[in-house]
Amino acid sequence: MRGGAPAGILVAVLAVAACGGSSPERTDGRTATPDLTPVTVRVGHVASTQWAPLYVAIERGYFRRLHVDVQLQAIRLGQDPVELVSRAQVDVAVTDFSSGMFNGFGAGLGFKIVGSMAAIPAGGTPPVRLEVARPLLDQGRVRTLADLRGRRIAIAGGSGSGSGYLASLALQGAGIGLKDLTVIDLAATDMEEAFTIGSIDAALVPAPYSTGMEQHGVAAPRAAPPAGTTWSGVLFSAKLGGSAGLRFFQALVRGARDLVGPARSSDDTLAILSKYTGVGADVLKTVPPYDWDEALRPDATALAGLQASYRQVGLLKYGADLPASRIVDPTYSKRAAASL
Repeated sequence: MRGGAPAGILVAVLAVAACGGSSPERTDGRTATPDLTPVTVRVGHVASTQWAPLYVAIERGYFRRLHVDVQLQAIRLGQDPVELVSRAQVDVAVTDFSSGMFNGFGAGLGFKIVGSMAAIPAGGTPPVRLEVARPLLDQGRVRTLADLRGRRIAIAGGSGSGSGYLASLALQGAGIGLKDLTVIDLAATDMEEAFTIGSIDAALVPAPYSTGMEQHGVAAPRAAPPAGTTWSGVLFSAKLGGSAGLRFFQALVRGARDLVGPARSSDDTLAILSKYTGVGADVLKTVPPYDWDEALRPDATALAGLQASYRQVGLLKYGADLPASRIVDPTYSKRAAASL
């Protein structure tokens, strides 16, 4: 086992925590046997380096040591992760927090946010940047971000996606928002071509696509979401809980702790990410890594910000914003952090 306690100790500590964070006593004074009943957990995902803690925990055996069999289920184009997890077609979904997710909560669907995922790191090149068409900059037609008012911006998933929230944060310093632009839902793979033919003026672009268009002189970066911003996380279905849910989250947090500092882009980590995303390790080496909270704590500030962003563009179908206490279960993160 890399960078941590021996495997046997890890199992013992996490198993005890799975029973409540301390060693439960039986009536005869002995310590009760921790619940390590084998369990299968189906996890819905769209392959992405955002979910690195999940892939690392699988590859390094952290789930297996706690008798959790993780079955990854690829979410296909047209499938809604919120619908899948609310209907318990998957037990867990790792996903961006979309306007559809909040509308699902507003409609009373049965699932919970239990953790955060990727965050914008402090320092270095951001993994996501707001790019502006180079001709507009060279010709002086866009001197500041405020000059984008009324122009076309491409965002993967549109205004109601986690990327839409990130774009709104990148723009807010200029005093404009997505309601002041025409938003085009466009995959990151198609953004460089759209810049080239002049069908978009700006885009929120993840690396390595941002790097490519900058090198080709098609666009230039002008802003990025603030460091520390989160926009995605972990959803549990109503059927997943107790020891099974806690053991799953404990292994997930162990994976996140393996990604602190330089380990985020070590050769071993990149090999794992390459296996699960299908992107070559040589390409991943050029991509600025995300950051992750060591306990994958749910981010109440981000949840409020996401709702405010979606409400501003008229995408929420319920009244007052939902408080974190209604949609978040922080128990798993707290107990996992305590056990490790």
